[in-house]
Amino acid sequence: MRKSIFLSLLGFAITTNIIAQVVESEYKKLAQLYNQGKYESCLIKADNYTYKEENSMDAEPYLYVAMCYYQLSISEDPIIKEDYKDGFKQALKYTAKFVKKDKEGKLYDENIEFVNLLKAELNKEINTQFEKGDYRKVSVTARQLEKLNRETDFGLLYFIGMNEIMSNNQSQGLKSMEQAKLELMQKFKNQSLNIEANTKSLLISGFLKYSEFLAAKGNLKEASDNLSYGLKLFPEDGYLKMQYNAVNQKMSATK
Repeated sequence: MRKSIFLSLLGFAITTNIIAQVVESEYKKLAQLYNQGKYESCLIKADNYTYKEENSMDAEPYLYVAMCYYQLSISEDPIIKEDYKDGFKQALKYTAKFVKKDKEGKLYDENIEFVNLLKAELNKEINTQFEKGDYRKVSVTARQLEKLNRETDFGLLYFIGMNEIMSNNQSQGLKSMEQAKLELMQKFKNQSLNIEANTKSLLISGFLKYSEFLAAKGNLKEASDNLSYGLKLFPEDGYLKMQYNAVNQKMSATK
């Protein structure tokens, strides 16, 4: 019998003494190494578990690997930081594997603070890339973000689709948007639509920028339809209303 891992955060830093496990746990040694700050030793031992047939389907070793990679990536030791300069990327990779392995979602729920920490870093990266207009990188990073969810975030998927189109990945972008729109509208009809704050912020920015992209190409009707859909999801957003009115005025002036 195993007790799950519990994480506590101070700001955006993970404290060292955050693992609580019962004595019977098969992974007790991993908890001890992690709590002692022996992240490299913990990483190696946890990684070995992922290759053992009897342990490879367990979610817990993958979570330890992810947490150790993250800790090593933020080490104040310049040598360790250099050795693990791709540590954050590896943390994302193994967290995504952990999410897939954790079928019931119990470990995921009990370690949501760690997952949210990674999500926050990705959200910052997405916003930076979006401001720079690097929509290809935005879509790639947003897909990494989506892999950290237990269930598909269709609002995020729609945002990804808009960015894929703006980075000239037309067919994939349309596919992503169509799939997302179908699911979002179904939830809208069922009154079960619940878009979390970070996704809402990304989506609204996406609707605004994508409508500008369409208008610049002379596709004013598509731009208007895009904003109309945005207003269906977020009827009170002032920026969407203003841009919708501006696009429709421009459309009327061209007739």
